[in-house]
Amino acid sequence: MQRTARLALLLLSLCLGGCSTTVFESLPTGTTTDCDPAWPGRWEPVGTADDPMKPQGVVEIAPDCRSATTKGETKPIRLTLIDTRAGQYLQLHNDSGKPDCIGPGNTRCGAALLRYERDGDTMRLYDADHAWIAAAIKAKKIDGYSMRPDTKGLKTKEPTYNNFIAGNPDRIAKLLRKYPALFVREPLMVLRRVPVDAASAQPTPPATDGNWHDVSCRGPDRRGRPARWPAERVGRYR
Repeated sequence: MQRTARLALLLLSLCLGGCSTTVFESLPTGTTTDCDPAWPGRWEPVGTADDPMKPQGVVEIAPDCRSATTKGETKPIRLTLIDTRAGQYLQLHNDSGKPDCIGPGNTRCGAALLRYERDGDTMRLYDADHAWIAAAIKAKKIDGYSMRPDTKGLKTKEPTYNNFIAGNPDRIAKLLRKYPALFVREPLMVLRRVPVDAASAQPTPPATDGNWHDVSCRGPDRRGRPARWPAERVGRYR
């Protein structure tokens, strides 16, 4: 699936195409926002337990959360944060703005979700446990549909699943509370805010000696030295 807001852009070079996919028929009941106040700024990915190597590059999210810049390239993005009783989840919108669909004829449509955590200046994202979901659908623990797509020619380390979880918003919210195993326990990606560059900070005016001050509006004295006034006189002319 091609996504303007996929992790490859917003959350740095994480490919979803050719990988497993799980879509939820409805967003869970909860409050939503398309621009969490914590998002704008510069973020750098850090290694995880499964991928200890630190990815390269920094992504900068615009103040309105509608675009992101990485490696000098700016592209539009669209994310939705859903705050529920079971936790917070992030919806990744695809390029077309339409629901993600799977199955024959793409008739089973919904939203792709990641579990989301933020602790201060660190964000963690957790992928759906696609294999667990496929097994739960097969065992009828969860109402939905699962299929194994044709991955011939694709290099995949693990089996690939396309899952659809059925339900209205209340039903999806209940499933999220009942089955924490819907999402993996190890983060798919960890992002840490990049500190503001010290060079961009405003310079601090130099301290005065408390007695004499250079006055740029006066010319040099008779000996060619910069003119100076006593501090008490400077105060009169401010």
